[in-house]
Amino acid sequence: MNETAQLNFALADVLQAFDPYKAGEGFYETEMADAIFAVHQQEDAVQLAAEIRRIYEHSFDEPMPGGNPIKLAETLLVIKNNSSCSL
Repeated sequence: MNETAQLNFALADVLQAFDPYKAGEGFYETEMADAIFAVHQQEDAVQLAAEIRRIYEHSFDEPMPGGNPIKLAETLLVIKNNSSCSL
């Protein structure tokens, strides 16, 4: 498996637990794919968090009631930055 695929699986593992609308694990496949793409495009946690919020709020057409997109973005960027060094 190539490095990008390994990274994407690691990011997906974290995103699986992110459930801001209490819809249940596995419900956010489209949002996860968009969020993974955003991780590859962003280096700044605040900007990534804003993009994640935009992705989820666009899908649900309402403000994100739960979750912590800043903490999520920070975690995702740590995974991204550590994997590029160790993979």
